[in-house]
Amino acid sequence: MYPHELPTEAVDLNRFYAGLSNTTKHVMGGVYTIQGVRDVIAAAEEIAGGPDALRKRPIISMITCVMSPLKMDETYTELLMEVASQGIPLVCPTEPLCGATAPVTLAGNLTLLNVETLSGLILAQLIRPRTPVLYGSVGSIVDMRTMAYLTGAVEMGLLNAGAAQLAQYYGIPMYATAGMSDSKFPDVQAGYEKAMTAIMVALAGANYIHDAAGLLEFAMTVSYEQYVIDNEILGMVKRALKGIEVNEETLALDVIERVGPAGNFLAEEHTVQHMRNEFFFPTLSDRSRREIWEKNGAKDAYQRAREMAIAILHEHRPVEIPDEVKQRIKSVFKQIIDNQHN
Repeated sequence: MYPHELPTEAVDLNRFYAGLSNTTKHVMGGVYTIQGVRDVIAAAEEIAGGPDALRKRPIISMITCVMSPLKMDETYTELLMEVASQGIPLVCPTEPLCGATAPVTLAGNLTLLNVETLSGLILAQLIRPRTPVLYGSVGSIVDMRTMAYLTGAVEMGLLNAGAAQLAQYYGIPMYATAGMSDSKFPDVQAGYEKAMTAIMVALAGANYIHDAAGLLEFAMTVSYEQYVIDNEILGMVKRALKGIEVNEETLALDVIERVGPAGNFLAEEHTVQHMRNEFFFPTLSDRSRREIWEKNGAKDAYQRAREMAIAILHEHRPVEIPDEVKQRIKSVFKQIIDNQHN
């Protein structure tokens, strides 16, 4: 999200501060000005406990970009050099689009993408050796009938899965793009497009999949209901990634022998021990019998997601940044617009 109401020089700090003050998770974002990069890093150092603490366990990373085909413009190059010089993790993704800014073939797209993203990572290493980097891909296709940029295409999943395998070849962590949709509403189209690309790229080994939650309409629309639905999809993806653990305990040969023909495994201690961590338990999907579903209002997934989103917005309270840290940051950076819960 880009806050157009703010002056450019205040955008970087406010975007990162909004994230850092609402989650304990790592925050990654694009950057737009050199001073913005410096301000974000200074604020992150305050939150992390100092410059050394931030570099030891980075709570932020930054995105700079290569422009397809084969262009590193002055602004993004300077931003990349600034981020790298400060030792902050970065990704330099590229967004080649088959038939427009890349060859129409998927293999040609990946060839171009590989050259472009590696060029950014090599520059980062020249600026500061051992700068933490990710191999980045936002590759996709255009609809050759309209030249529209597509994010829900199965080919986007294939391209990012291929890029994930290239990243593994080089031994570099992977920043991929998947779980998006061209639909304008949280509907069936959004569901099958998001699930298809998310599972494909995840199983290909991507370490980090961005834009996978809440986005619709070529990333032009954000939906709270879609966030809830995507949380369900991604929970299933993570369960698929966990796979099937095979060992003496999970093979359960002794349990099978003990229960025997026509027996029942429900009351077995083995069932009690494993039932909570063997399955994915959905929070949104309805698995009840029809009569129970009808008694509860016959709500579809969108209606349930909307109710959950409203409840989360009303009830959730983020883990707060300590007051003294917030005050130190705000005393230095007057441009922070603090409209968070805390």
